[in-house]
Amino acid sequence: MNLVADLLSLEYFFPLIAVGLAGFILLVIGFFHNSGRLYAVITFAVLLAALISIIFLAPSVVLGGILIYNPFNAYFAAILIISSMFVAFPALKNITARWDVFYSLLLFVTLGMIVASFTMNLVVMFVAFEAVSLGTYVMAGFHKTKRALEASAKYFFTGAVSTAFIILGLSYYFQATRTFDLNAVTTGAHTPLLIALAFLVIGFGFKLAIFPMHQWAIDTYDGSENSVSALLSTGGKIVAFMIMLKLFVLGFPSMGDQVFIFFTLLAIFTMTYGNLSALSETKLKRLLAYSSVAQAGYLILVFSAVGYGQYNHDPAAYIQTIVAAGMLYSLVYIFMKGGAFLSMNAIKKEEPLIEDVAGMSKQSPILALSLSILLLALAGIPLTGGFTGKAFLFLSLIQVKLWWVAVIAILNSAVSVFYYLRVISYMYRREPSDREPFFTGRSVIAPVAVAAIITVAIGVYWTVFYLVLPYAAYLLGG
Repeated sequence: MNLVADLLSLEYFFPLIAVGLAGFILLVIGFFHNSGRLYAVITFAVLLAALISIIFLAPSVVLGGILIYNPFNAYFAAILIISSMFVAFPALKNITARWDVFYSLLLFVTLGMIVASFTMNLVVMFVAFEAVSLGTYVMAGFHKTKRALEASAKYFFTGAVSTAFIILGLSYYFQATRTFDLNAVTTGAHTPLLIALAFLVIGFGFKLAIFPMHQWAIDTYDGSENSVSALLSTGGKIVAFMIMLKLFVLGFPSMGDQVFIFFTLLAIFTMTYGNLSALSETKLKRLLAYSSVAQAGYLILVFSAVGYGQYNHDPAAYIQTIVAAGMLYSLVYIFMKGGAFLSMNAIKKEEPLIEDVAGMSKQSPILALSLSILLLALAGIPLTGGFTGKAFLFLSLIQVKLWWVAVIAILNSAVSVFYYLRVISYMYRREPSDREPFFTGRSVIAPVAVAAIITVAIGVYWTVFYLVLPYAAYLLGG
């Protein structure tokens, strides 16, 4: 009877049914209609309806605990839906055929993200995450250029390897804990749990593009169509981070010291490698890709701090603050990085160089200003959301007495300023070249400008952190 009652609670299944059904409907419409804008409008409207429904869902446990609706899970489901909405219209710029397939894939990928957000069961989480991966493998090569197909192939083969590591990790994890339910984990056999930790760090390290498991991301972000690069570097990365947040915060309560060691080393190497590599990069999308690697390093500082806090038996409030800092940075990251990649639509070259943004401030002041704000936010400059996110993240490190890790992270942020300012300098201080002018239509400028406005708003209204803070408690059982 409980299962029947759950199935009749349609408000909890509406986001899943709406997004999944719309994906199939778009495929059917493809037989009769051939308008990319129609598919974009339908996709955006369905995702908006799903987003609104999720915001108003009351906390509940559905299907015997397989799906758990609470503010923490809803928060990530919402920002992942936003990451898909963000690319719905910009994709029309370069996707010129088979819009029905592309937008169906976008909806199915989003469906996988939503399911992964609302479950604490590792098997369901894995299946949903693989659904996201399969869809994005196809989307990465959808542009069908040589570079896009190469990007898709590298992404696919790397994804297959990472999936193998995750499966091995989950098998050892079940052997140690005898459960796939993260809310039921108490402790486990040490040796298989340590092996599971190593395999899962490697597997998800590939998905999150952590050094030294990052190289696929550089080539894939560079070779994919701009809106796909934006989706992969935001939604694709944040869904992996969310799963890791659930897994490594709840799944290894007795191994905080090992979690701390693993992620501290990985975070330091990832931040440093990403920033130093970007310093000498001349191709703009590859620079943004290396920047994404560095940003992954900042994100996994959360696991370093949580592990250290658990090992030292710090108060639960400290752990809650750390998790909330990661949640806030995830939100800001969606707009900073997504907007930066979508700004590449303004450049009339398949492989834009830094020098190709020369003179953008004269041809499109709004676009140049918006991109500058996003780059400054990625560098962590005050009055931007990037500064707010990093400030709370670094302060949470200091709170658990990891001040030396915070110093390394701050120094890495300082290094990143140089390559971001180099791009801004070309936009404002260099004269435009003889090449064709930029694309400056509303469809190009609008998403970048919106991203910049939201980024500044989060920077100015930094108290948004205290709105996110209570949500983090739900991950910890509060």
